[in-house]
Amino acid sequence: QNGQAEQGNLPGTPTTPGTAESKNGQTTAIRRHAGVLGLAALAGAYPYDVPEWMPEVLVQLATYVLDPLPIKQTVRKAFGEFWRTHQDGWPILKAKFNEEQLSTLTNLLASPSYFS
Repeated sequence: QNGQAEQGNLPGTPTTPGTAESKNGQTTAIRRHAGVLGLAALAGAYPYDVPEWMPEVLVQLATYVLDPLPIKQTVRKAFGEFWRTHQDGWPILKAKFNEEQLSTLTNLLASPSYFS
């Protein structure tokens, strides 16, 4: 291991040059997708509620929306499901997000690239 897990980095983040992961793009993409799947699972774990840690998870997940398939598809599905289960309570739930987090989510859900 290159210490990535110990550093708290998500899979797929830049690694030390010369490691097996930096040489093997497929391994990096698989690990990155695994991290995104984990974030998506966290986002879907509380339908109809927003625990205090979830806004940051959603912001982190949003950073992967422009990644290649299947990563961006996973992100879009996760946000589609989040919105489906949270839109009825959104006027109350959005108070759990700060202004920057709300801006990120609004930009993502209103972005043309989200739907492409």
